[in-house]
Amino acid sequence: MAYETLRCGLEGSVMRVTLNRPEVLNAMNAVMLREVREALARAAADAAVRAVLVDSASDRAFSSGIDVAYVKDLSDFALREVGRELHRTFHALRTTEKPVVAAIDGLCLGAGLEFAVSCDFMIATDRSRFGLPNIHRGIPAIVEAAILPIAVGIQAARELCYLGEFWDAARAERRGLVHSVHRPAAFGDAVSALCGKLTAKSPSALATQKEIIHKWMTTDLESAIDFSINTVVLNWLTRDQKEGMASFLEKRAARRPGE
Repeated sequence: MAYETLRCGLEGSVMRVTLNRPEVLNAMNAVMLREVREALARAAADAAVRAVLVDSASDRAFSSGIDVAYVKDLSDFALREVGRELHRTFHALRTTEKPVVAAIDGLCLGAGLEFAVSCDFMIATDRSRFGLPNIHRGIPAIVEAAILPIAVGIQAARELCYLGEFWDAARAERRGLVHSVHRPAAFGDAVSALCGKLTAKSPSALATQKEIIHKWMTTDLESAIDFSINTVVLNWLTRDQKEGMASFLEKRAARRPGE
């Protein structure tokens, strides 16, 4: 399938989704937001896909945020729809059953940061920078910036949102925003290693775990625990779980379907 703002391809059991508007540092417009959702739907429907990797065709940025040309002349109701469109895309990243890795090399700002923090893993180069500079233009952070207090704590979220200052990769790693930071020369190997760890796991177990974590984030404690218990009961019936238990007892590696 051809896309206007993305490049997509299957690399083994990983679907690579490359944000491909380098001329505007992958600023997000309506087409990109829709196409990301379409790519995620393709990945979810394809049993051969075990993980999704999102990276960038730009050598300067993962994403610079929302495309100003997309929103500058919109009416109030149209602007509200943009917020909802952003949420539809970021929500899809959080809820699609396949784990999603954001590979960040360069700027990750505004809605680009909201995109990345909606993924399951953020892995970055040491030249990457993160921030919500929109406050400098009188625009508060909204939509999936709401995840930031969970990701980095309320004080760090206030720092990002109120001050609009950039965090370098080392600071982002210290504050728990990114999972690991690597030199550019080693970045490709680090991304491949992380994707390899994910694709080696049971797809049904990962899908179940992702759904449980989403409930942990979005419901009260007791409801989340109750959901977790009931969901694990269903996962107990899967072939992957039975093979996993058998392989443990037999002291061997678990075999996946097709092996």
